[in-house]
Amino acid sequence: MVLSNHQVVDWMAKIWKLGTVGPTLPSMYLDKRLEDDRDYGINLYKPNTSVCMSWLNDKPSGSVVYASYGSTVDVSQEQIEELAWGLKACNHYFLWVVRDSEEEKIPNKFKEETSDQGLVVNWCSQLEVLAHESVVALSHIVG
Repeated sequence: MVLSNHQVVDWMAKIWKLGTVGPTLPSMYLDKRLEDDRDYGINLYKPNTSVCMSWLNDKPSGSVVYASYGSTVDVSQEQIEELAWGLKACNHYFLWVVRDSEEEKIPNKFKEETSDQGLVVNWCSQLEVLAHESVVALSHIVG
């Protein structure tokens, strides 16, 4: 029997006091029982993810910080700028997902100044990224 994430979290909450923040990474994806995240029922479309995955494939294991703030959070100009300079200063590779509507808030020349360190994209498959061996840290801002 295959349980959904909600069923697993509900079962665990009966035993321990717990709550989740954001989506959990399903083990069915990690052990390849799911072909891709569309099978998990969370993407309405499947854009080309080859840019993100090719970039991650070129990075050493445990070397990339993943930063995303979801699809509904309204992030201020100041928050975007602070995150940008924090990513630059962290001295790690980073993959930063910034919605089209928020991209204008990225500081001028940030992408150019960090092109050897980071990749800024408008969308990527979060499940693929989180399951990738190069990703070591997660920064997921919630509103």
